[in-house]
Amino acid sequence: NALSAKDATEFYHVLQRYLAALLLGAPVITYYKYQREQLAVHWREWMTARTFSLYTTNRVYYNLERNTTAQGSASIDNPDQRIAEDVNTFTGYSLQLVITILTSLIDLASFSTILWSIYPELFGAIIIYATIGTVVTTLLGQPLVGLNFFQLQREADLRYVLVRLRDNSESIAFYAGEDLEGQAVERRLEQVMDNRREINKVQRNLEFFTNGYR
Repeated sequence: NALSAKDATEFYHVLQRYLAALLLGAPVITYYKYQREQLAVHWREWMTARTFSLYTTNRVYYNLERNTTAQGSASIDNPDQRIAEDVNTFTGYSLQLVITILTSLIDLASFSTILWSIYPELFGAIIIYATIGTVVTTLLGQPLVGLNFFQLQREADLRYVLVRLRDNSESIAFYAGEDLEGQAVERRLEQVMDNRREINKVQRNLEFFTNGYR
């Protein structure tokens, strides 16, 4: 308004306030993000150490391997991948979820108070609208929980086959087992791709709804 009215005095006052807010806000936002990442690092460090301790206590790692060999299938598959990657994924997403929920609750409380004071009927309509959207989104996105779990599992299986090829390269070359190993890689890769296609289908249906229901 000050700019359109050519009010130079007011314009410079607004500019000064903006610069002051920028100078104060930028360090706060940067430090907040830094502390959030530090918290994720400490949490992952603690959980990885704790998980590894449980994995090596009382020879659990040996018993798991024996059960896998005897039964032909693992009760806990790819423990190395779970310790190295799943812990990182869990801590990162969990921290992000908690922060998102807290900030959303603060925003909800603030804007709800303002909207209720202006137009209570509209506030009630928005609550109903948001509730319906949340329920439908949850139902449509529910399959992603299992599919994402299977995706991590099958990606780990594919890596295991490739690592086995590298670790046993001499014996595989000795009996010319490249074709057999290639078939194993192809099977694992096809499982990865099939699951990825299912994830894409669910995400497509979910985005159809979320993009239209706004």
